[in-house]
Parts: sequence; C-alpha cells; structure tokens
Amino acid sequence: MEKDKIIVKPEVNYFLAQLAVELVDAEYFSFFSNADQLVDDIFDFVYRIPEVAHFKLSAKCNKHFAKYGRNLEYAFFKRSSSKHTTWYVFFSRQKDLYIVHYITNNHKDGAYIR
Repeated sequence: MEKDKIIVKPEVNYFLAQLAVELVDAEYFSFFSNADQLVDDIFDFVYRIPEVAHFKLSAKCNKHFAKYGRNLEYAFFKRSSSKHTTWYVFFSRQKDLYIVHYITNNHKDGAYIR
C-alpha cells in the first residue's frame, strides 16, 4: 500500500511563513511563540488531511475559490484555544496525492464556505 503524499504549493508555504508576523503585527497574538504555535498547528493539520473528513465545494464556494484550482475539496479544524476561528484547507486530490492550494479562515472567507 502506497503512503499518501502531500504537496503544499509555494504560495501556501509563503502565506504560512508570513502568518505569524502578520498576526503579531495585527495584535491577535502578543508573542511570536504563540503565533508560531498556530502555524505549527495548521501544518500538523495539513499533514493529517488524508485522515480527516473532506468536503466538496458548493456552487457558491466553487465559484469564489476557482481561482485557486480545479476540483477542490476542503477540510477544516478549530483549535481549542481559539473557539471563534475555523481554519479551512483547500486541496485537490489524485489518488494518494494531495495538493494544498489555499488556506483561509472563517474571518476572511467564511461567507463563501458551507
């Protein structure tokens, strides 16, 4: 049995690399260590995508997120320490290959999801 492979697109890696700085600058977090932990939690979730529930995009959702790729699905999670924020990971899948195209949260794109 082949192992699932996960590829994170460069623009997603860039987003995550900048996220901790942006969250501290915007005063969502006071300390970089806390913001870095969030980014680590997002990466941990990304690499669990093969194991978690996947959802198809609605027509409204598909229209809005089409700029990130075709045949997208998404998975989501909430951190217990941040009950008001849901993170969404958009990916395409070809058998055992998962390609992460975009990551967002309910504060940014929530109106288009579900």
